[in-house]
Amino acid sequence: MKSKRITKFIIFFNIIVVFSLVGFVATNVVYMMTGDIYNGVRVGDIDVGGLSIDQAERKINDAYREKTQQSVLNLVYNNRWSVTAAEIDLTIDAELLAKQAYAVGRQGSMIRRLQERYFALIQGHMIPITPSYNKDKLNDVLISIAGNIDCEAQSSILRYTNNIVEILPEIVGKKVDIVRTSTEIANRLNSGLPLTLSLAVNEIQPKIIARDLGDINGVLASYSTQFDSSDKNRSENILIAAQNINGVLVKSGDFFSFNTYVGLRLAQYGYKEAPVFINGKLLPDFGGGVCQVSSTLYNAILLADMAVEERTSHFRPPSYVPIGRDATVADNLLDFKFKNTSQSNIYILSEVLGNTVNITIFGRRSENPPDIQIVATDKRVLEPNTIIKQDPKLEIGKEVIEEEGLKGFQVTTYRVKHYKGKEIDREFIATDEFSPVDQVIRIGTKASGANK
Repeated sequence: MKSKRITKFIIFFNIIVVFSLVGFVATNVVYMMTGDIYNGVRVGDIDVGGLSIDQAERKINDAYREKTQQSVLNLVYNNRWSVTAAEIDLTIDAELLAKQAYAVGRQGSMIRRLQERYFALIQGHMIPITPSYNKDKLNDVLISIAGNIDCEAQSSILRYTNNIVEILPEIVGKKVDIVRTSTEIANRLNSGLPLTLSLAVNEIQPKIIARDLGDINGVLASYSTQFDSSDKNRSENILIAAQNINGVLVKSGDFFSFNTYVGLRLAQYGYKEAPVFINGKLLPDFGGGVCQVSSTLYNAILLADMAVEERTSHFRPPSYVPIGRDATVADNLLDFKFKNTSQSNIYILSEVLGNTVNITIFGRRSENPPDIQIVATDKRVLEPNTIIKQDPKLEIGKEVIEEEGLKGFQVTTYRVKHYKGKEIDREFIATDEFSPVDQVIRIGTKASGANK
């Protein structure tokens, strides 16, 4: 009984196969005689089976016009921007697509043709629509959209008013990746219209986030110096340098380099010529006045109990800070560096108000911090020498001071800590020596007429 059932099944199956083949062959013969596109062939989602090339072309064009009456692209990022076909000159070649549809099952060997016809009839054959468009116009559209999205990253800011520390949150920057978005559009345009996709947007993290300032609760130290605001060039240099170190975060254990933040003192960065010491003489040069900012910062970090890593005194002691408490800097030569030795991050607030440079160091302030003072001791005055030069062009008995002498100084600086009125620590900072400048006097040796 079982073998009879199997035999009947095989016979039934063969009959189905024979009828299918007969139908398939008959259908192919009809299409070969009529010249129509084989059934099951689609252009995108447009069924063109059974149509002539001209009919298929018209149907494709009609379907394209209907699809492009509204928008062809919908770009999304917290908003939605619609792009029409006209904006980017989007078109399709309906004639070529119709011919490609007609070619299905009509190219290659007989076996390949039969395979293509069979699979088109059974599971369908899709020809992708690849529209053409103006890449420059699409780029212009993306640039216009980016104008509504792009924004600069802004660091978290510390604001100090009425002895209260306030932390303003950071702003994450955004930048539309036009190249990546264009590539994604090109890759997906043949999947059908309208196309909806998300814009590729890169997020730019700011240098300082609110979490970096979370432990800061007060002022560790502050220091101010004054300058002559009537000297416009020097004042401008001071302002630029102060702005460049304003809002700087130095994490616990990290180092700070003044030159890294202030940059080269060049005209292209806004610096102007003002008096500076060069080889012991006061001469005009770009960036004159910047050393007042570095010296102000030096005193602030000494009072904030930070560790000095690199510091050089001037050739002559400047007038804006006590002797021995200056820090000179020079492009690619002399830098001022310190290390944040505290257990929390610190934040530098640097501002110019009128003729005053104010620098404040914020950090994690303990409840009863020691009182810190910067003390100069062992001060010595170094007297200049007097150098006499005989001048045969100057009459006997006459003297001319060629160069005024300047006294020199030597001083040792300590950082002294007091707690409840008692000294608990005395830290050596530096011994600075400012060499004296010799006085030069020319004495005449030329004989007068009477002496002759």
